[in-house]
Amino acid sequence: MADKKIAIVTGAAHGIGTATVRKFAKEGYAVIALDVLPEGQQVADEVNQAGGECTFMLCDVSDEKQVAACMKAVETKYHRIDALLNIAGVVLVKPFDQITWEEYSRTVDINLGGTFLMCKYALPVMKQQKSGAIVNMGSVSGHVGQTEHVMYGATKGAIIAMTRALAWELAPYQIRVNTISPGSVDTPMLRSDIDLESRRTGLPFETVKKEREKEQAFQRWADPAEIAEPIYFLANEGASFVTGTDWLVDCGWVAK
Repeated sequence: MADKKIAIVTGAAHGIGTATVRKFAKEGYAVIALDVLPEGQQVADEVNQAGGECTFMLCDVSDEKQVAACMKAVETKYHRIDALLNIAGVVLVKPFDQITWEEYSRTVDINLGGTFLMCKYALPVMKQQKSGAIVNMGSVSGHVGQTEHVMYGATKGAIIAMTRALAWELAPYQIRVNTISPGSVDTPMLRSDIDLESRRTGLPFETVKKEREKEQAFQRWADPAEIAEPIYFLANEGASFVTGTDWLVDCGWVAK
């Protein structure tokens, strides 16, 4: 354990979070997998059975007491944090004038608030060790306007802006902070998005999916593992001169 780097991954139970847990564990990290869903334990079990090291913790990233308790447990056990990967998030697909205050608050609290809380409670350890890397989850939605994704895009744009400022604030401690902004990734969250659009429009799921795939230059969605790879790069020595940036992994969406 003493020879291993320590990575914390939020949103670990599904999608990009699961792929990120697997990638970091495969590369020799001891991984702490956080999620509000108990299915995260299955991900940890899979990693451990394959010879890796992963500890699952139930955690709602929008709950300050839960975040503080989890981070204290990590500090007590490992005494350091080398990489913080803030993957947890929710999508809100709805016409702007139909969004309720509760839906607005939930989206902001989890996406932006969760990123804020995780960074806040990781920083004392990272500052003390004068090292560490944080990768926050942006989105192509933080760069382009998407109908019925107003609040989702707003939170992702805010995360990108927060990351840029935080990178400068933490530079004296040699802590790097970056965001990654994926295009469409084949995750349960995106599939629920497509299902909602399918039911609302009356079009078959596969028809809506094919239309959305056209937003990527390669006419397909990314596999979550294709996003975990650049996340791993940003968190490690190969990106030692990279901070305050947002990496678009959108298959040319914004370039069009």
